[in-house]
Amino acid sequence: LAYTYHHLYKLNVSGLRFFTVYGPRGRPDMAPFKFVDRISRGVEIQKFGDGTSSRDYTFISDIVDGVIRSIDRPYPYQVFNLGKGNGTSLNEFISIVEKHTERRAVVRQLPDQPGDVPYTCASVEKARVLLGYEADVSFDEGIRRTVDWYSKSRSDVVSDEVPTETPEVQASGLSRSPSWAQIVSRSAIISN
Repeated sequence: LAYTYHHLYKLNVSGLRFFTVYGPRGRPDMAPFKFVDRISRGVEIQKFGDGTSSRDYTFISDIVDGVIRSIDRPYPYQVFNLGKGNGTSLNEFISIVEKHTERRAVVRQLPDQPGDVPYTCASVEKARVLLGYEADVSFDEGIRRTVDWYSKSRSDVVSDEVPTETPEVQASGLSRSPSWAQIVSRSAIISN
């Protein structure tokens, strides 16, 4: 559709493919927020496979930089990958979150999920050459910033108690613990 508009109306169009964006105010259903939240609270995380699977996690400020660069450098029609350009294994991910939360993860080891690919990584060469894009924030530094934001945002929470309510169930049938945001919002409703 975008190419058709480019072709018919001579619009400059840049399509951007984001690779696992995380950071402060990130999506609570994504692993970076889930792991920071659950490890901070001492709630079990689910680890699928042996931990060698790898993803290209990209800090939000690097994505914003790539978006701005694509606006400032218009091309007739291009698709760019915006990512870090290298992967982080699940084992390394958990270790980094443990380091910055200063808590040990409670890990429930599970088999590989069917259909899950072992490695994803953005090829950012075209974005580097045409946009001057380069991710600046390492995964370690990004998780440190995310944990810092999480800790400050969570300062309203009075208790570090592990929730006792029954966790919801994912489509796969596995349990999912409520996030602190859900617990806080429920507490606010009850206290009003």
